[in-house]
Amino acid sequence: MNLRHKFSLLIFGLLLGFSTLAWFFSLQLLAQVNEKWAGLFAGRQVMFDKHRTLLPLTREIALARQMAADPALLDIALHEDDPAVRARAIKVLETYRLNFRDHSYFAAFAASGHYYFNDAVNQFAGKQLRYKLSPANLNDKWFYSTLASGKDYQVNVDPDAHLGITKVWINVLIKQGSQVLGVIGTGIDITDFLKETVDIHQPGVHNLFVDRDMAIQLYREAELIDYASITKDVKQRSKVDVLLTNPEDIESLRQAMRRLEQSGEAVSTLWVTFQGQRHLLGVAYLPEIGWFDLTLMDPRALFSPQSLLLVPLLFGVALVLSLLLVGWLVHRWILAPVANLRASMAEVQHGNYQVDLPEIGKGEIGALSRQFTDMVGVVRDTRNELESKVRQRTEELLRLTEIDQLTGLFNRRGMQERFDQELARQKRQGGALGLLLLDLDHFKQINDRHGHQAGDIALCASAAVILESVRSYDHAARWGGEEFLVLLAECDEDALLAVAERIRTGIEKLETPGAEGTFRCTTSIGAYYAPAPEDQDSMLRKADKLLYQAKADGRNCMRYAAQSSR
Repeated sequence: MNLRHKFSLLIFGLLLGFSTLAWFFSLQLLAQVNEKWAGLFAGRQVMFDKHRTLLPLTREIALARQMAADPALLDIALHEDDPAVRARAIKVLETYRLNFRDHSYFAAFAASGHYYFNDAVNQFAGKQLRYKLSPANLNDKWFYSTLASGKDYQVNVDPDAHLGITKVWINVLIKQGSQVLGVIGTGIDITDFLKETVDIHQPGVHNLFVDRDMAIQLYREAELIDYASITKDVKQRSKVDVLLTNPEDIESLRQAMRRLEQSGEAVSTLWVTFQGQRHLLGVAYLPEIGWFDLTLMDPRALFSPQSLLLVPLLFGVALVLSLLLVGWLVHRWILAPVANLRASMAEVQHGNYQVDLPEIGKGEIGALSRQFTDMVGVVRDTRNELESKVRQRTEELLRLTEIDQLTGLFNRRGMQERFDQELARQKRQGGALGLLLLDLDHFKQINDRHGHQAGDIALCASAAVILESVRSYDHAARWGGEEFLVLLAECDEDALLAVAERIRTGIEKLETPGAEGTFRCTTSIGAYYAPAPEDQDSMLRKADKLLYQAKADGRNCMRYAAQSSR
């Protein structure tokens, strides 16, 4: 073999060795990019799954806790034998039923063991007391376990054997001080809830929720859910080890869950074996309900396989020139593009989803750059979609508001809804309704003389007098401008007149600061009494007519009329 052949072989060997090193180095860099991006994607995916699940639960929990604190519910828990107390409590329960997402509620009381329930179709109207709970009945163990837990509220997936339904139950304790009086709450249909949370099919993504003992609370395969967890011994529960069979993975997950709960970190990620394949597991803690969100992601489904960037084999006449050329090409085609890609990834990792991502490099590196750009677009779109949903739900809640911002009373819309409910109740159950229509006298002169701010103060003070004068189950609203409307349920004529007089004298005594010193205002009242059902417009017209009569008779007085006999 002559020198030329030996030199050629040497150059070929050096280039082959350098190419091998470059191949290995490129593989490591690409693996790091995939690993870091997978972790970032997992964190965003877990947070999205967490908020998607909490969104329907948070509102229901808040509403159920508000219901549990209602005085009428405390009364029935202590004095259930009193028919009037029981009627008021059921009326409050029915009001909340219409506001719950599932239009259903339940209430169970420790003293009697009585279980009340009504559903979306109102099939148990008038017979809300469904059955009596017993410590000896295993189907009722959830109730006594909830009482014994002492937790203010719990979320539990449980079939109700008595009613034949399975729901995601929100259990809230009724308390008076440290005394536990019962459990109250609502439920969300398990099928609908699974569709909205863990049964959203994403290629390569499996989502489930577990409690602190790793018992499965939500999963797309409903037969693996650990129903009625609070009533079971830990060994009897359906745990996550039916999905993760490697004991080391289970222990790593347990440590991650403990760390999240204690440190308050948002997300933790680890690699586990699932269905025989390596998966990235994202974990987030939901302190609001005491669950953990587990999101398993198959990197093969999230990322296209990356082919190794081959370093071109260059032929040169000199070893030094060849090596320099190879080094320059490696830097240009691999190191610099990957560095740019990692810099862009760092921007995204710090929350800059609007980073401009031009195509970097060519061939496989270019494909990786395009894929990274696509992934950023997925995260950006996911975040925007989540923000849009949150904004939409917020707007819906704002549209549903029923409170006048100035006085804190119901606004016209809120009052009309209560009016309709009271009329419907009167038609079903009988009883009388009383209506007071008030108008502050000479209110325009007050605004002109003392300023609109003083007028607003007078409105607020008058609203406070009205609230102090009515009963807890009456309804008061700012009907418009300086007009107020009060609807009295289950009242007699004496009660109606007494409330009207308390309001009139209370407003007459108010002293309001204005631009020219303190001033007093008075009110004229039209009082109408309807012992039998009558349509809303008719009652309002008659009350309005009585109001104008009071104005005509000198103001600061009340004019009264009762429904004509039929």
